[in-house]
Amino acid sequence: MALADLCLHKAPIRSKWYTIMTKGSPVFDYIAYLALIALTGGIDSPLFPIGYLIILHASVYWKFTGALITSVLLMLGYSGVFVIQGAFDLETVTYFISQLVFLFLVGFIGGLIVSRERQHFLDKSVLEGIANRDFLTNLLNHRSFQEHLKKAYEQKNKFYLVLADVDKFKQVNDKYGHVVGDQVLQRIATILEETVSAKFGNAFRYGGEEFALILYNEEAVVKAILSEMKDKIAAEQFIVEIGSFSVTMSFGCIKHKEETPLELIEEADKLLYTAKEQGRNRIVFQDEKEQVTQLCI
Repeated sequence: MALADLCLHKAPIRSKWYTIMTKGSPVFDYIAYLALIALTGGIDSPLFPIGYLIILHASVYWKFTGALITSVLLMLGYSGVFVIQGAFDLETVTYFISQLVFLFLVGFIGGLIVSRERQHFLDKSVLEGIANRDFLTNLLNHRSFQEHLKKAYEQKNKFYLVLADVDKFKQVNDKYGHVVGDQVLQRIATILEETVSAKFGNAFRYGGEEFALILYNEEAVVKAILSEMKDKIAAEQFIVEIGSFSVTMSFGCIKHKEETPLELIEEADKLLYTAKEQGRNRIVFQDEKEQVTQLCI
């Protein structure tokens, strides 16, 4: 079990080794357990209770059915050790049967409990995902944005806050309909998340056609990320019945210094408003020295 946990900790999720150890570790435990039992006293081995842990371990990966199968296999293996040991007096047989009963009960009751807890954990994870994700875009939502911003502020992390808005989005809805408008938002959300995900930051849907970013990078990297986003969005073509169209996005970006989360949002919003006023499809950027620069076409 320790070896399996070490491999799971080191191996990337969805890697070949991760899958093998996740599904196969109870099998390795089973083989090692029977060998230990045989070498440490047979059915009288002081290591017998380890079998209970193996059953619970199997129930984590294979659920309730896995716990039952594992308990039956342990009973069969333990019976094999008993037969090889060859002691069939009444006291030994009684002790052997009681151990088999315990194995089965642990497999049934323990497996049931662990499986239920596992299901509760999965249900909780799903509910947390629903609470923190925007339904339309699947980005982290406004609530999650406020939590991330508060956490970054309290931990005194160095970060940039970005507010971004789709230019003239109301015209898209009016001309092409809200279904197409939703598709535009979904595609933009994908671009934002794909661009940010590998560069140590988070993308959020702030509300309506407005998005937010928290970026934990140096100035040059942040500018490169935003420029890439802006260019990708402007280059995206949306196909409709009457042809195709594209949209642009404006960005207001500020580096956190001593501002509270509310003050930081207000400052980023002012920078976004400046980007809109001065032609849209541009980035208005304020660094730690409060120098404002523009990155446009």
